[in-house]
Amino acid sequence: MSGCNLCPRQCNVERSRRAGPCTAGSELLVGSIVIHRGEEPPLVGGAGSGAIFFSGCPLRCSYCQNRQISHNACGRPLTPPDLASYMAKLQDSGCSNINLVTPTHYTPQILEALEIVRDLGLTIPVMVNSSGYESTGTLRRWRGHAEIYLMDLKYGDNVTGALLSEVPDYWDRAREAIEELWEWCGPLVVDERGWAARGLIVRHLVLPGMFSNPFAVLEFLAGISLDIPVSIMSQYNPGFYQGGIGEMKRGILPGEYSVVLERAMELGFSTIFSQDMEAPGIYVPDFKQEAPFGDFQKLL
Repeated sequence: MSGCNLCPRQCNVERSRRAGPCTAGSELLVGSIVIHRGEEPPLVGGAGSGAIFFSGCPLRCSYCQNRQISHNACGRPLTPPDLASYMAKLQDSGCSNINLVTPTHYTPQILEALEIVRDLGLTIPVMVNSSGYESTGTLRRWRGHAEIYLMDLKYGDNVTGALLSEVPDYWDRAREAIEELWEWCGPLVVDERGWAARGLIVRHLVLPGMFSNPFAVLEFLAGISLDIPVSIMSQYNPGFYQGGIGEMKRGILPGEYSVVLERAMELGFSTIFSQDMEAPGIYVPDFKQEAPFGDFQKLL
């Protein structure tokens, strides 16, 4: 945590003295640990995905549904051995993977925990569940430690990333990250049960008025490979938005969502995951509750 440059912000903050822009200090904070059933179907085999939600985030998205932990850094401190113990409990509970949600700013501590839990007998895949705002150097540190990469590609240009997530170079850095992962990770591979074993999935959340520039996102991914599974999400909830852009204060329209799905099909992606239009009312976590996702089991 000395002179932190784990994410593309390259803030060089001494996190043992003060928090960086991600709101994280040197102490690892976890907002919640749950058995999660709300991810893409290959990711929720068995009892579900063993999701560990880390507090803080390199982005400051104005519509983040996890704001309680991502912006406000609420959470419980854990040591790497503590974290390893919870990972082992998730495997023992029948989870099909360990789902590390927004882990970038705690990369050294989490890698230490993974070394410990491997010695304890962890055999299920580890998944990096990321905002997409990653430096290639940090991603390379995960190689050999994580098998599955669930990456957001939030915007198809830098301007929107600056307006909605307070970073000037989201589009540039996220594209670099996905290109890097594709080289050594490849597409999603499932086992004989249909459970994810390794590989890359890319998510895109459609915003009102297609403000996120989804066609640019899809065309970029198609230019790499049509074998990249794309997950096109409809769950934008305007109730979380805190900003002054009028169009962002409404939900997405069925026609806006369907035209993005149609474009993905026109481009010829081999795998497309989609959501119902009711999704904005379903995925509404409250991390102040014992069970932030309602009927999902809470372990921490």
